[in-house]
Amino acid sequence: MRQFVSSVSPNSKGLLEISGKDFHYLRNVLRLSVGDMLVLSLPGGLSQESTLCKVDDGAKKLTLQVCSSQSKDGAPSDSAAFSQAQNVGASRSRLVLLQFIPKPPKMELIVRQATECGVAAIVPVIGDYTQGGSEKALQKSDRFERIVREARQQSGSLVATKIFEPRKLSAALDLIDEIAPGALKAFLYERTEKTVPLAAALELEKGRRDNDACVYAVGSEGGISPSECELFLSRGFKAVHFNTNILRCETAALYAAAAIQSALDN
Repeated sequence: MRQFVSSVSPNSKGLLEISGKDFHYLRNVLRLSVGDMLVLSLPGGLSQESTLCKVDDGAKKLTLQVCSSQSKDGAPSDSAAFSQAQNVGASRSRLVLLQFIPKPPKMELIVRQATECGVAAIVPVIGDYTQGGSEKALQKSDRFERIVREARQQSGSLVATKIFEPRKLSAALDLIDEIAPGALKAFLYERTEKTVPLAAALELEKGRRDNDACVYAVGSEGGISPSECELFLSRGFKAVHFNTNILRCETAALYAAAAIQSALDN
């Protein structure tokens, strides 16, 4: 079913009035008419079915009616936001991406593709090989919020992908302990020493299957430094080396998400 991601909740009567660019998207891009249904993704991670009940083309406004009444008060904590990120797609494993910050265009592509894949959270990491200026570009959080919203609407992903503030690796690992305690943890490494197969990193031989949380880390253009590798290993991460061609960082992030989801969910 088609999806619309709303930044506001319906009123007490379960009605949500849409105008401006969102009116154009629903009316002219999705070509919705009165009576059509779509999934309405709301703040706080809720997803509800809704019906287009009224259209005013002259005023460029339309009204959605939710099919059931639900509410959620208060902003969720970081750990709650991660847990809510798959409130509908519960049959899939929850993924968190630790992405060492590459150049801005590549980071935008990574965010878009990770959102389409249903990654629950993205933590930008300031690493040894992060290029100057790339971190500052991430301060335009509204840009990435728009990317996430567009990617969810285009792909139909019901996972409310959350992007955290950039931080150093040690702080990022502390955050992981908070939002995803007990998660499987792996990082992609371009070298082969100290690495294990993906199945071993995901502990598949121990019978762990779907509904597991998995944190995976991907380096920037220069990869992951030896000192960062040692820090990962000391914090319970497994190093994974894919026997493929040399992958760009934006390709590696997508490749890893697909491989991990396939291994855990199937």
